[in-house]
Amino acid sequence: MQAELIALVLVAAFLHGVWGAAGKGSRDPIMAATVGALVPALVAAALILMHGITAPSAWAWPWMAASIALHLLYIAAMLLAWRYLALTRAYPIARAGAAPAAAAIGVLFLDQSVSFAGTAGLAAIAVGLLLLGMDRALLDGRGALGALLAIVSALCLGGATAVDFVGLHRADSTLGYIVWINLLEGALIVPAAFILRRKRLASLPWRELPLQAATGLCAAASYAMVLWALSLAPLAPVAGLRETQALFTALIGAAFMGEALGRRGAAAAALVASGALAVGFF
Repeated sequence: MQAELIALVLVAAFLHGVWGAAGKGSRDPIMAATVGALVPALVAAALILMHGITAPSAWAWPWMAASIALHLLYIAAMLLAWRYLALTRAYPIARAGAAPAAAAIGVLFLDQSVSFAGTAGLAAIAVGLLLLGMDRALLDGRGALGALLAIVSALCLGGATAVDFVGLHRADSTLGYIVWINLLEGALIVPAAFILRRKRLASLPWRELPLQAATGLCAAASYAMVLWALSLAPLAPVAGLRETQALFTALIGAAFMGEALGRRGAAAAALVASGALAVGFF
């Protein structure tokens, strides 16, 4: 994988980590996630209106629809997981399983190959992220159910990454795919979130809106960068490097939000970093 693409995906992971840290610190993660979908949709709408960016070819639309459906299932599973397990535990578990799921789909169905070093790197990333999410709470019934839902969300996210890979190679315009999938996804997520929160609109943390909007731009840039990389590079390395975002979220939390990383967190960081090197360069 080219060094420029590795850097692109790592920057994307960092930007998504910034958004994830802001959402973790929010009094209402659903609102933060909604703003994270709304801002990219507004940017996409502006690009379409101002620059006339056309939709991708019809061959890409079924894959766009499948990707959006899997993203919605991912969000729904994560929201349910948060009822039983803390966000700081559920999120790393979900991200740990996404890259192996995407790589497995690539190998089994998309004629992709993964080197031994790449497989070891994916395993290191997954184990490192699992270390970040491990907790005694996983041992009781509620925690186990939350972990199961996080795993379901991981499978959905890994499937969405693989579907995007195919869709981008079916599209006649990478930019058109990126812009229109953000627009359509936001058009579905925002009304659904409004329905969920319609009775609590007055009590939502509106003071957080400027920060959420700013980090929403980070989320928009992050997803665009990942999609662009998927159009140019093999599936497994991009999927693996993308999931380092959970590590960036944890590091930002430790640096700026007073969250202790500890020895286990340091070991997890080392594993994820070594796995990212193996996936990217080997």
